[in-house]
Amino acid sequence: MPNVRGYALVVVLSAIWGLAFVAIRQADFELSAVNLTLLRWLIVSAGFLALYPVMRKSSIRSKFEWKDFPRLLVVALTSVVIYHLSLNTAEKQVDASLAGLLISIGPLTTVLLSAALLHERVGRRVWLAVVLAIAGSALISSPDLTLGSTTITGPPLVVVAAVASATFTVVSKPLTTKYGPFAVAAWAAFLGTAILSPLISQSLLQQAESMTAAGWGSVLYLALLSTVLANMIFFTLVSKHELSRLGVQLYLVPAVSAVGGVVILGETLAGATVAGGALLLIAVGLGTSRHH
Repeated sequence: MPNVRGYALVVVLSAIWGLAFVAIRQADFELSAVNLTLLRWLIVSAGFLALYPVMRKSSIRSKFEWKDFPRLLVVALTSVVIYHLSLNTAEKQVDASLAGLLISIGPLTTVLLSAALLHERVGRRVWLAVVLAIAGSALISSPDLTLGSTTITGPPLVVVAAVASATFTVVSKPLTTKYGPFAVAAWAAFLGTAILSPLISQSLLQQAESMTAAGWGSVLYLALLSTVLANMIFFTLVSKHELSRLGVQLYLVPAVSAVGGVVILGETLAGATVAGGALLLIAVGLGTSRHH
C-alpha cells in the first residue's frame, strides 16, 4: 500500500505542477515577473500561517535547531527566490515549449546530485529512464519549438531554474526527515518571502488592482494548489523516497503540461507530442521499477 500511495502522490503532484505552466502563462500577461513571484509567495505565506496552528502539533517532528539554518536558507533561496524569479522572467522571453524542454534538465540534475551528495546508488535503469525522458521532453516541445529567443538571457534563466529545483530537492532531504514535510515547506516559504520582501513596490498594488478574474484565478492556483498543497506533497515524497527515482517520476510534469495546453489553451496536439508523451511514460515506468 505505501507504494500505491507514493505513486498516487506523484501523479497528483505532476498534474498540479503540469498545469502550473499554463497558469504562469496566463498570469504573466498581467503581472511583471517580480510581482508575480511576490504576489504568489505572499499568498503562500498567508496560507501556511493559517495552517500553522492546526499542523504544528501533529506535523512538526522536533524543535528547530539553529545549526540547520544554513541548509534551510539554501532551500529558501533556491526554491522560493532563484527558481521563481528565473522561471517567471524566462517565460516572458522564451516560448513555453522551449521552457518545458530546458526545465527537463532539473530531474537529471536531481539524479546527479543525489548520487554525488546523498550517495544514492543509481542503477542502469534509472540512467536509461533519464535519457528516454529527455528525448520525450524534446519531442513534446518540438512542434512549437523555436530556438530563436527574443533575448539571450531567456534560455539560461530556465536552466538556472532547473538547477535550483534540483538543488532544493536534494538539500531539503535531511530537513524533511528530521522535521517533517509541513515544517520544511512552511519555514522555507516564510524565509523565502522575507528575502523577497524588499522587492515590494507601488507597481505590485497597481498591477494587482487591474488584474482580471482569470489573472487572479491563475495566481491563486499557483499559490494555494501549486505551492501550499504541492510543496507539502513534494516534501512528503522527498522524505520517503530515493531522490534519483523521484527525479525520473517527475518527468510526468511535461506530459501533463502538454495535455493542459491542448485542453485549456486550445493548442494543437501534434504526433510528436503524443510520441514524446509515450516516451515519458516508458521512462517513468523504467525509473520507478524496483529492479536495477
